[in-house]
Amino acid sequence: MDLLKNKIVSRWRRIRATWSFFGFFKKIPVSQEEIDKKLVYSLSPRKIPTGDQIKHIKKFLNPREFLIVKICALVILVNVVYLGVVFIARHLEYLPLSGGEYIEGAIGYPKSINPLYAASRSIDSDLSRLIYSSLFKYDQNGNLSEDLAAAVDVSANGKEYTIKIKDNIKWHNGADLTIDDVLFTFNLIKNPSYRSPLRSALVNVNAAKIDDRTIKFVLSEAYAPFKEMLTFGILPKSLWENINPDSAVLADLNLKPIGSGPYKFQSLVKNKNGELKEYHLTVNESYYGQPSYLKEISFKFFVDYSEAVKALNDNQVAGLDYLPFSYRKELLARDSLNFHELVQPQIVSLFFNYEKNKTLSDKEVRVALASALDKDGLINKVFAGIYQRADGPILASNFAYNEAITKYNYFPEAAATTIKSKPLTAVLTVVDSGSNVAVGEQIKEYWEKAGVNVTIRAVSGEQAANIIKERDFEILLYGESVGGDPDVYAFWHSSQIGAKGLNLAAYNNAEVDRLLVEGRTATDVVERINKYKKFQEIITNDLPVIWLYSPTYTYVQEHQLKGFSGTTIIEPADRFNGVGSWYLKTKKKINW
Repeated sequence: MDLLKNKIVSRWRRIRATWSFFGFFKKIPVSQEEIDKKLVYSLSPRKIPTGDQIKHIKKFLNPREFLIVKICALVILVNVVYLGVVFIARHLEYLPLSGGEYIEGAIGYPKSINPLYAASRSIDSDLSRLIYSSLFKYDQNGNLSEDLAAAVDVSANGKEYTIKIKDNIKWHNGADLTIDDVLFTFNLIKNPSYRSPLRSALVNVNAAKIDDRTIKFVLSEAYAPFKEMLTFGILPKSLWENINPDSAVLADLNLKPIGSGPYKFQSLVKNKNGELKEYHLTVNESYYGQPSYLKEISFKFFVDYSEAVKALNDNQVAGLDYLPFSYRKELLARDSLNFHELVQPQIVSLFFNYEKNKTLSDKEVRVALASALDKDGLINKVFAGIYQRADGPILASNFAYNEAITKYNYFPEAAATTIKSKPLTAVLTVVDSGSNVAVGEQIKEYWEKAGVNVTIRAVSGEQAANIIKERDFEILLYGESVGGDPDVYAFWHSSQIGAKGLNLAAYNNAEVDRLLVEGRTATDVVERINKYKKFQEIITNDLPVIWLYSPTYTYVQEHQLKGFSGTTIIEPADRFNGVGSWYLKTKKKINW
């Protein structure tokens, strides 16, 4: 301290002597305070205190001043932290990063990962969707879009489709995919020796190669939804052309396929009994579309959903291919999961059979039965409000849906009055699977309140097939997959009545027949919509069935997996249509 004092005094004397020499003290009066400031600044020109100086600040402030300084410093610190957090929240972006493995649990095991046969088994179809490409595919919202196809030209009569494919498409083995592969796959499907379930839809279609990138399909009659029939995967001709049709289902390529899709076969794992337990895919770096972020996708196979749900609870898998509604309560960490409720084109309805119960032929009785049902209440009680209400043969998500159709809302008093005047006893047949029996019990409760004497007949899946074929029911609770296009000819045209058809209600209306034919052959979209809207008006007014609800497809994934954006699927494998956007890893980026 004495050393500092001596230093200050010495400096002060030199300054004063200098100023005296020039006569400054005589001409310019300077206050002692100013002199002190200049003296201090001469020793330390910094106006911002150093860390060592701040440590001694308490010696120069009284307690009240020191408290104010601390409060101000705290306020500044809090504001700096707050502004930093706000800035980061607004400007920090997490971007997808390539890498990581997604493991999904699935029921069953793959048998034939081959576009010729995959449609028959769900897990085969799932893997085919990831491994193979097709001319057309559905996007995440259930809309048909181009895949291999680059351009499509449809003739004026709607019978010819000329399709050009994209350039530089590679098979997983590096070979080029050409129009020869497309034509080859189409001809295999049509060949009865291969026994493909797709054959019946394409048997009356012919195809011819125009050039290495162009093919023409010729239909026997115009069919507006034809492009939907071209969503089958394309096989490599060079690998399959020498395989005998009789041994095609046994070929090694069915389990170790070569495709051109976003993922390619990597490996499989079997247990000691030879049962397939795991299947591993790796990303196709040469994919013609945007390469997927996920490096690997693997599948683990389970016998049933109880086993699969347990694996999800134990973190053995990061997702399930499908979760039946009744298994939700078995999931332990529901908060760590994403439940994707995907709309699918399936409608569960109550089908009437007038031949087995003559009273049901009375429209007033059918209207009373519809009015006695609280559809929304049923969906809330049995399915926690998740499923979608249905009021007609075409779903509300379809582009041809008619919002103005007749809707039969809950009106129990009017229903009871009609039933009282026309007593009704009925047998309700339900397939004993999933939540069907619970739905049947709820329907019975509503109808009995209106005065209907209802008996529930629960049958197995095996029995149901014969019951439907023979039309051995009075009222049947049953779901039909109606597809993504509004073409429901197969379910409501009078030609489909009988054991071989799907017109379960034996509905027969000449005007509806005409509209259904014109709707599926019209090439103009607006014309098609008008045809189907009129069809919906007529059939909902006739009420040959009571449309109840559309089940959602519950797809479960852990929170860690990001990027899933699907809303609608036509078939379960469509959940992978946006797989290129899924990711597990991220990188940080600040947008200034």
